[in-house]
Amino acid sequence: EQNVRVAVRCRPLNEEEAAMKLKENVKVSPEHGTIVLQAKKKGEMEKKFTFDHVFGPNSKQLDVYNICARKIVDSVLEGYNGTIFAYGQTGTGKTFTMEGVRSIPEKKGIIPNSFAHIFGEISKAGGDVKFLVRVSYLEIYNEDICDLLSKNMKKKLEVKERPDVGVYVKDLHQFSVKSAEDMDKIM
Repeated sequence: EQNVRVAVRCRPLNEEEAAMKLKENVKVSPEHGTIVLQAKKKGEMEKKFTFDHVFGPNSKQLDVYNICARKIVDSVLEGYNGTIFAYGQTGTGKTFTMEGVRSIPEKKGIIPNSFAHIFGEISKAGGDVKFLVRVSYLEIYNEDICDLLSKNMKKKLEVKERPDVGVYVKDLHQFSVKSAEDMDKIM
């Protein structure tokens, strides 16, 4: 099984774009894992891209979680490292995909769904198994790393490496948590 997968989610037009009567210019085919950018001018060719997974404008948050994140979280619960990375231009839907709307269950993003998954599995574990859950949250923007859980989110952090620890972000805050609610409060 692959260690790295690439998924693309195409968001719907926002209110401003719809008011301008803009039209979506991509065709999403989840069953084929393709996105086709439609030609802008007559005579231009469409551009087709293939990914491990693609999600259209009407995709559901839980579907994105189950397909893209669930296996990663399961691996983390088995002791492996896991990373879910959202990348894209400003306004493309990264925050909605990752965080969602926490007050509306069906709109919760990958992060709160991960919290529920992690602590749901911990609650099923036997009494002889102990878990230590630590939370950190960072943003990489224009090659600058910022700690989103710091009081000073503008402070630039550095990636470091040590033989005993491996790769890490120096001065990145980590908080130990005991429940999904703790994680939500920190975020």
